[in-house]
Amino acid sequence: MPEGAATLNLLAVDDDAATMREVETLLSDPDLRFHFADTTNAFTRTLDAEPVDLGIIHVHSGSVPLLDPLTKALRNREVALIALVDPDPDSAAAAAAAGVDGCARVDDPLGAGRIIGRHLRQIRESRAQGEALRQVRDIHERYNLLLESSSEAIAYLHEGLHIYANPSYLELFGYPAFEDLEGFSILDLLTPTDNGPDLKRLLKSLARGDLPDEPVELGAVRADGSEFRAVAEFAPARFEGERCTQIMIHERLQAAAGSAELEQEIEKLRSHDLLTGLHNRQAFIQTLHDELENADDARHTAVLLASLDDYAGLQGKVGAAATDLLIRQAADIFGEVIDESMLPARLSDYILAARLRFDDRSEVEKLATRLVDNFSGRVLEIHDKSPSITASVGLAISGSQRFSADELLVQAESALREAQRTGGNSYMRYRPAAGAHDSGETEQWTEQLRHALNNQDFRLVRLPITSMEDDEFLINEFETRLRLEGSEEIITPATFQPAAIAAELASEVDRDLVGQVIEWRSANPADGEAASMLVPLSAQSLTDNAFIEWLQQAIDDGRLDGRALILGFREPEVRDSVRELQRAISRFGARGVRFALLGVEPEAARVDLLLKNIDINFLKLDGEITAALRHEGLAREALAGLAEAANEREVRVIAPQVENTSDLAALWQFGITLVQDDFVRDETEEAE
Repeated sequence: MPEGAATLNLLAVDDDAATMREVETLLSDPDLRFHFADTTNAFTRTLDAEPVDLGIIHVHSGSVPLLDPLTKALRNREVALIALVDPDPDSAAAAAAAGVDGCARVDDPLGAGRIIGRHLRQIRESRAQGEALRQVRDIHERYNLLLESSSEAIAYLHEGLHIYANPSYLELFGYPAFEDLEGFSILDLLTPTDNGPDLKRLLKSLARGDLPDEPVELGAVRADGSEFRAVAEFAPARFEGERCTQIMIHERLQAAAGSAELEQEIEKLRSHDLLTGLHNRQAFIQTLHDELENADDARHTAVLLASLDDYAGLQGKVGAAATDLLIRQAADIFGEVIDESMLPARLSDYILAARLRFDDRSEVEKLATRLVDNFSGRVLEIHDKSPSITASVGLAISGSQRFSADELLVQAESALREAQRTGGNSYMRYRPAAGAHDSGETEQWTEQLRHALNNQDFRLVRLPITSMEDDEFLINEFETRLRLEGSEEIITPATFQPAAIAAELASEVDRDLVGQVIEWRSANPADGEAASMLVPLSAQSLTDNAFIEWLQQAIDDGRLDGRALILGFREPEVRDSVRELQRAISRFGARGVRFALLGVEPEAARVDLLLKNIDINFLKLDGEITAALRHEGLAREALAGLAEAANEREVRVIAPQVENTSDLAALWQFGITLVQDDFVRDETEEAE
C-alpha cells in the first residue's frame, strides 16, 4: 500500500454478515472500513451517508433480490461491484446478468482476495493519480501566480514572437495589456548595441533552441519610442504544453555614482520581503541586534511574533497556489496594528514579527491584545474562497533583565507555540518560572488562582508523546493553561504552578486538572483507551491526604483507568519528598499506575541516586536540553550518562520540544526514542 493511502470504504451486502466478516479478516487491511448491509434500505442509507469506494455482495438465493438495486445504485455513483458467488450455476448466472465488475467463488478465499485486492489497488492508484494531477494543477497555478506577481520582467517567446508577458514586462516596455504586445517579434522591442550580438542571428539561435549561456546586453525600445539599456537572460521553458523560450529583462540603470535615490532603492530591495513589503528576517534580526547592543536604559524592548492559527488547514482550503495571497493579506491585517516604527517583518513563511520599544510593560500587552482582536474573525477574500481566521501572538520582553536578540527570538517563538497549542486566538507572554520566594506576589496570585478555580478558567490541553520506533505508541500528556480574567494572555504551568505552591493551592489546581482529564476521558472513550495518560502533579499533593483519597477513589470506581495512568512529578520538587513519593508509588502502583519524573536535567549522578530509591517508569527531560545538545559538549556527555543509567533500570526517557531532524538524530544516538512535540506527530490538539 502506498504511504499515506487514505482509508477506503467498502459496502459489504449479505443477509448473513458471517461471510463478509470472513472477507474482512481475509483482507486484513487496517485502511479498509467495512459497512455491512442486509437490505435495500440498509445499503441505500449507507450510500447516502458514506462515500463508498467498492461494493461486495455475496450472491446466493437469499440475496439475489438485492443484486439489481445494488448494481444500479453503485453504477450511478461509478462504484465497482464484486460478486462472491456460491458454487452453483444460478448464483454465477445472476451475477453475470447484473453486470458485476468482478466475480469469485465464495469457497475460494485466495481467489476472492486477489480479485478484491486488484480492485483496491486500482482504486488507490487512481486516487493517487488524481492527487498527483491536483498537485500539478496547484503547482501550475502557483507558478502562474508567482509569474504574475513577480517584480521581474518575464515573457515567453515562440519562434521569436511573444506568446506571454507578465505585468512587470508590460510595465517595463509601456504596454497597457498583453493584447497590445501579442504577436510582436522580440526584434520589435530590442535594438543592437555596439558590443552586443547580431539580433537576427540571435533570433535564429532561439528558434533552434540554442540559447546564450550568459546574460546579453542590448538596447530596448518602449511603446512610446523611448530607449533604455537592458540585460536579457534566456532559458528553455514550456507554456501551455509547448516548448518555448523564456526571456527575462533587467533595465540597466544609468545613474551617477553616489545617487542617493538609487542607493535607497537597492537597500530597500536588500532589506525587505518582496511578497509583503515588510522587513525580511535578516534585516529584522540585524536591526534588533544593533539596537540591543546600544540599548537606552530608559526604554525596554520586546519581540512580538504573530501567526495565523491552523495555517496548514487554511492553506488546504484556499489551495497551494493561493499561499502568497494568504500571506499577503495576513501581512496587511498585521500592518493595521503594527506601524513602521515597530519594524514589522516577515520572519519566515507565515510568521510575522515586530520590535517594540516601551516604557511600561502594559503598553506591549495592550498592543498584543489589540492585534489578536484585529485578526479574530476576519474574513479573507482569496479567489472564490472566504475563510474566517484567527491568530496567535507570542511575546518576549526584555525588561530589567537584558536579553540578546537570539534569546528574545527563542523566547517569543516558544510563547507563540504555546499560544497556538492552547487553542489560538490569544497571546502568550514568555515568563520564566516564578520562584517560591516571590512572596510579594503571593496575595495577588492567590486571588487570581482562586478565581480561576471557582470559574473554571483553566483550559485543558493534550500534548502527544510518540515513539520514533513504534507508530502505535502514544502517551497523551495533559496540562492546563490559565487565561486571566479580562486578558487575552495565556499562562503556562511553569508560571502559575510555583505561585500555586507558594499560595498552598497546588493540590486544588491538581484536582482541577485531574477532574478535567476524567471529563475528557468520558467524552473521548476511544481515544482514552488507545493511549496512556501522563498527568503532572505537584509534590505538595503527595502530602494532601484528601487529594490522595479522592484520586484513589477515582481509580477504584473506574473514572480513571489505573493501567493507563502515569503520574508525573517534577524532579527538583521530589528530591525532598522521596518518602512521600515512595508511599504513593506503593499505593497506586498496586492499581497499575506508573510514575514519571519530569523536568529532569542530565546530571546522571543526582538522578541515579533518586532511581535507586524510587520505582520510576519514565524520565522526561528538561525543556532546554535539546537546545543545549547543539552547542554544549558537556550537555551531550551528561545526557549519554543519564540515558545509560535509565536504560540499566528499564526506565524510558522522554525528550521534549524537538524542532529539527538533527535533534532527533542526536537523541537516537543516545537510545532516546520517545519524543514530545509537533515534529514527530503532525498535529498537537487541544483537548476538548
